[in-house]
Amino acid sequence: MRIERRVVIITGASRGIGAALARELRQAGARLVLAARNEEALRQVAAADDGVVAGDITDTSTRARILAEALRRFGRVDLLVNNAGVGHYRNSIEAESEEIRALWELNFFAPLELARLVVPQMLRQPRLPGADEAGMVVNVSSVAGKVTLPWFSMYSASKFALCSWTEGLRMEYWAKGIRTLAVCPGYVRTEFQANVLSGAPPAPLAASKERFAITPEACARAVCRGIRRNRRTVVTPASSWALVAAARLFPGIVQHQLARINNTA
Repeated sequence: MRIERRVVIITGASRGIGAALARELRQAGARLVLAARNEEALRQVAAADDGVVAGDITDTSTRARILAEALRRFGRVDLLVNNAGVGHYRNSIEAESEEIRALWELNFFAPLELARLVVPQMLRQPRLPGADEAGMVVNVSSVAGKVTLPWFSMYSASKFALCSWTEGLRMEYWAKGIRTLAVCPGYVRTEFQANVLSGAPPAPLAASKERFAITPEACARAVCRGIRRNRRTVVTPASSWALVAAARLFPGIVQHQLARINNTA
């Protein structure tokens, strides 16, 4: 999919991967509508021509305002990037039910409901000259959406669901021109861990994860390549595919090793 002149909605755009994506897509010629809770932080990321919508995307009215701003400012939407999400490091049995529901509302139901608003608009509007597609939905999942991490089990479950729905949406609307991309980053150097709902990663992981971390900018570049090439899945860094492959080929061994890292083996 071409990025130039496409109208792109990005959620969670005030920092981290979302902010890096805004810069990368803007440089590639996209027209942007940025959404996040913190308006001041959004204004620091946004350029003069960008649309800005501050609010909680788990709220129906915020999602409606995002689409309305895109149509008011640009008259169309070509690409939806569901990037906003939150982490959770508590044991799935001992965690508070309210936390688990809040996790799912942001990580799965908000992206689903926003797509249910935006995809019909993509199908109604005329295609741009030379476009082979009606639009694209990009869902930022995680490597934890490919390999279940025991210190992250509720987060993993929500991201597995996001990946599965991404594939389902692609098959449901392929003939109508809607493309989808699941983005599965490993560790990215952001404020993610400082903003989790509760808990902390196990000590062995916290001590070693920095060796495998990538920057938000590297992640954003990988996403843009995936959009341009109409990829189905982007795993970044590419070395994380080794963990995904090992978990599929040798699930018992990988699960035992992950449980050891989690101090539950």
